[in-house]
Amino acid sequence: MLYITPTVNIELKNYDLILSIGNRCVKSITLNYYKESYPFDYIYPFDYIQSTPELLLKYLNNLNNVLDNYEQHTATFEKTFQRLFQALETKKKILFIFSDDIYNDTTNYHDLCKIRDFIINQYEYNYDNFTIMAIHTNKSYKNTDNMINYSIIVESKYISNNMSTHNQETWTKYRETVKSLMKEIFKL
Repeated sequence: MLYITPTVNIELKNYDLILSIGNRCVKSITLNYYKESYPFDYIYPFDYIQSTPELLLKYLNNLNNVLDNYEQHTATFEKTFQRLFQALETKKKILFIFSDDIYNDTTNYHDLCKIRDFIINQYEYNYDNFTIMAIHTNKSYKNTDNMINYSIIVESKYISNNMSTHNQETWTKYRETVKSLMKEIFKL
């Protein structure tokens, strides 16, 4: 596994908040950064929640959707979403971090664009107030307003749709690659 050398670096000190989109939680893996929980951070001791940009967008549009499948998590979700909504309403400068799932071939780019558009339209953010940093597996996209895209190249022997490659060797290599890429992005 390797990553394509970043052409854009990000200065962490320019952001008030660093938030994960999705359940990969690369911010904690790489940055050892965790001040408070937000909607899709891993929430211990609850069950692991599979989250995607599509699911986050669904909840942003209607918080009542939280009740769909996560009744036991409702209070936690409400608290973390209120924290997110407050950050958006007070126009905190936010870096959202997303990392693809190595184990399937889904495309989340268009949902990330919808999240970007939602934040701009719903909260009247200007282009300087937030950035979505997206790490894609075996895909590349051009950078756009508010979205910086990076790519990790993963050989086919590590990828499966049936979880047959979901093992310590694979996820360790992937996490190490993500760490190395993020250290270069953030000049750490």
